[in-house]
Amino acid sequence: MLRKPARCDTTTDGISRRDFVNGLLVAGAGLTPLRALAAGEACDGAIGLDPRVLRGGNLPATFLVSHWLRDGRLDIGANAVTVAPGCDDVAGAFPIIDGGESFDAIIVGGGLAGLSAAFHFLRERPAARLLILEAGPTLGGNAGRDDAAPLPGPAATAGAYCAIPGGDWLKTVYRELGVDWNALLISDPVDSFFLDEHAPGALPGARGWSIDTFESGLARLPYAPKILADFERARKAILRLGDAGVTDPADESPPEHDTLAMASLDHYLRITLGCDAAVSDFFTAYTLTAFGGTAAQVNAHSAIGFLASEFQRHAIFTFPGGTSELARRFQRWLGEEPDAPPRVELNATVLRIDPQSQRAGASLVYHQDRVFRRVEARRIIVAAPAQAARRLVDHISDTARRQAWSQIHAAPIVVANVALRRAAPLVQLGLGYSQSWFGGRHFVNFTIADWAGGARADAGRATTLTFYGGCSAELDALPEARMALMRTPFTDYEDSVAQRRRAGAARRRFRFRPRRDGALSLSLGP
Repeated sequence: MLRKPARCDTTTDGISRRDFVNGLLVAGAGLTPLRALAAGEACDGAIGLDPRVLRGGNLPATFLVSHWLRDGRLDIGANAVTVAPGCDDVAGAFPIIDGGESFDAIIVGGGLAGLSAAFHFLRERPAARLLILEAGPTLGGNAGRDDAAPLPGPAATAGAYCAIPGGDWLKTVYRELGVDWNALLISDPVDSFFLDEHAPGALPGARGWSIDTFESGLARLPYAPKILADFERARKAILRLGDAGVTDPADESPPEHDTLAMASLDHYLRITLGCDAAVSDFFTAYTLTAFGGTAAQVNAHSAIGFLASEFQRHAIFTFPGGTSELARRFQRWLGEEPDAPPRVELNATVLRIDPQSQRAGASLVYHQDRVFRRVEARRIIVAAPAQAARRLVDHISDTARRQAWSQIHAAPIVVANVALRRAAPLVQLGLGYSQSWFGGRHFVNFTIADWAGGARADAGRATTLTFYGGCSAELDALPEARMALMRTPFTDYEDSVAQRRRAGAARRRFRFRPRRDGALSLSLGP
């Protein structure tokens, strides 16, 4: 997504005298100023020029600098960064400003992982000097939200729900954050699926909603008896593994189940359990939005951990606005004392981590406010997404680690929030918190943003539906799939939501009509 970017230059606005002098000394060695970034669609397509897309979470300012790193355009030296020519018009050599600061720890990434790391670090060492560097304009990362008018309430831009605590450590976290998960449990029905001619393996002529699919609706799915028996067998096996402790992170799970991390969910369902391929194909509608890939692409260990929660009654909870509320509670906890750590720097994209420095244990270089900066710390905690983290340490990684990094793939996900003037169609059909379907042009799932608000039975209320897309491209085609999403006109996404018709038992249809006053917002994932 591209919008008209901020200027990148070496003016002295907001720069100390020392920084300015350092910059002059380096610039005197033949370095050129950082020129303005070109507006337009040179790097990522035109979709980000639509103002409704700019309501989403992943804005151009968040990842434009990261693309220099991704595309191999950066040469980071001791005193300067050289940017090679690329899809924008930024090129040249630029000084690295060293403010002379050092910290006990630096956390790279201000999403839930980074906020959680800061929480645990400061609980152990409350007086430590801690710096959080976040590439985006706000903390939270994928735990973002859109709560601006004309949406009737907060809605997620990615993360939708949380799992109830399975261990004492997570209970402690929730309690310190003031989370009463029992009051926020997602009540029945949780998941509902629409099945029609696009549902693989379904009986001919099947068309309609399966309400409470993973529970009471499982036995009524329109499949042959053998496939229904396979569904039930898979459900029981996944629940048993969940009871046995299979969960994320894998370190919290018994080691005897580590082999699940080496197989796909498709392999587990078809080969280990011997289920019909239709069972694996069915769960692809789930994994596309939960993990960004098909059942044949996603890790069985992680997928089973998620599904075990989905299958178990009252095992997940949510806030209005999804996981963004959890991120906000972390922020409140971290910011209770105005003069206490941590220090937070936003719009700060980390480019390189080095294990040695002059004043502390390690150093890093980051870009912020048109300037390249260096800072040092005794330790650096990387809580950034894998596709970014690998590039920060690639120069100090060995061959085995580089090969492991190369096997991590990031799938593109498109998310749209749609304001619904009246919730009557949802209430009349008896739909639950999350709805999925097969064969969608851009979207395969939507959740009801105010499900936790206590008013879900009110058919006359305005509400927001958060639509999630999916990507079924082969692994080596994911970069092209992402570019295709970015270059798709915004109106095409809008039309695909408006035309999303679904039938009830009597083939009754209803349509979601996005409002033309900007109530449809879009967020594109990595």
